[in-house]
Amino acid sequence: MRLLLDGHLDAHANMARDEALLAEGVPTVRLYGWRPAAVSLGRSQTEADVDLDAARAWGLGVVRRATGGGAILHNESEVTYAVVLPLDHPGLPRDITGSFAFVSEGIVRALRHLGLPAEIESVPDNTRETLCYVRRQGTNVVVNGRKVSGGAQRRDGRALLQHGTVIVERDEARMARLFRTDEAQIRARVTSLGEEGVRVPREKLVETLVRGFGEALGAMEREE
Repeated sequence: MRLLLDGHLDAHANMARDEALLAEGVPTVRLYGWRPAAVSLGRSQTEADVDLDAARAWGLGVVRRATGGGAILHNESEVTYAVVLPLDHPGLPRDITGSFAFVSEGIVRALRHLGLPAEIESVPDNTRETLCYVRRQGTNVVVNGRKVSGGAQRRDGRALLQHGTVIVERDEARMARLFRTDEAQIRARVTSLGEEGVRVPREKLVETLVRGFGEALGAMEREE
């Protein structure tokens, strides 16, 4: 596996990089952040799903992901991952649910190394809330029943790209306004490392994620 540690890039640079990695199809784990903070829309969403006036007032970029799912507020504290795997990668399940869980196992292992009882939750696709984190669908990583990492996937016939985040600090007030939802609903369904009592330097979190993905997906070699 190739490992890319990209630090913080702007929204359009991040999404362009991930699309290029999918086109290349080389087994890759990429960990990165967003600066400035931004909103990413799922592949099938439109800007009507976001309060653009609020986004502009807060200086947030708005970008569309190559992957599906709902909208996400990416603040500068979070860590985002992009995993690219050929569809014939050893051990990769062929079905969507199984492949989500296969990739997400890297997050589960990392969070357990940080002392959290993380587990994978798979539920039927039965919701369409704008905000990805409050959707009750797909395969997610949860801690004590609340989502701490969601994922979205795309396949191009040769390889898959899976995006996901680790929520370091939840910003329910901004999420509620941007995505026209209720703060109480967000608090009920979404948690964060901070709320679960885990406060580590970003470098330590990235190091732990590298360890988790290495255990789940195989040995990785960092590429500068």
